[in-house]
Amino acid sequence: MGNSRAGGNEPEELEELVKRLLGRAQNAFELDDAVVERLGAALMHHTEMASCRQHNGPPRELGRRTLRHTFLLGDGSSLVLYEVEHNTGEDDELLYEVYAEPEAMAHAQRVIDYRFGESTPEDLDTEATEWAARLPHPPEMPPMRRSYDEDHSAEHAWRVLRRAENVGTWPEAEIRQRLIMARAHHISYVTNRCSRIDSRVVGWTLYEHAFLLADGEEVSLWEVEHTMTPDGRPVCEVYEDEAAACDAADLRLEAP
Repeated sequence: MGNSRAGGNEPEELEELVKRLLGRAQNAFELDDAVVERLGAALMHHTEMASCRQHNGPPRELGRRTLRHTFLLGDGSSLVLYEVEHNTGEDDELLYEVYAEPEAMAHAQRVIDYRFGESTPEDLDTEATEWAARLPHPPEMPPMRRSYDEDHSAEHAWRVLRRAENVGTWPEAEIRQRLIMARAHHISYVTNRCSRIDSRVVGWTLYEHAFLLADGEEVSLWEVEHTMTPDGRPVCEVYEDEAAACDAADLRLEAP
């Protein structure tokens, strides 16, 4: 593949491209629903190489490349998706991840590049920051109204709470009771942080689960997914406050 290319711009070709892009990404479910909805209004697209890294081994040849997919939308705005392709899994199979935010993509690159073992964490942190600063950003658009998904939202709230492993610091019973009235919900990525501890990378990611209640009020659950466990097993914790969620996650990350 060359450094830059424009893809087919027929509606059917754009629809197929978006389908392939999201279908092969392991984390496509993390994309905001509003982003996916806007992709449906794409008129043209352009793909170019943003960065790449190679490692000749041992134990084997590893590679990572980042692609920038730019979509021109019907309202004249543009939408950028960043895709990382790499083979740092257990075998040589190509894996894909996709992000709408350059900061999230820079974080993903840093986690993958740690596995190459060529640079210190500090070097990769600096490189990721410089890389993100050089990225072109689409013009700012007015904030979009939150799009809610009316699909068994009260049940979704219970599933979020049920998988949480911090029962002692759960949202209060009043909040849990009110979520029974949820008629719609919306999931969005908020932020993340990672660190290198001994020979492995650990970190946390914060998601907001916003619920629209029957009386029109909005209530949010803040879910932290982290790997700060002795065996690296991913776990979830849920809080009723964003600051409390971040503070708890940072305390775990910074604990000796």
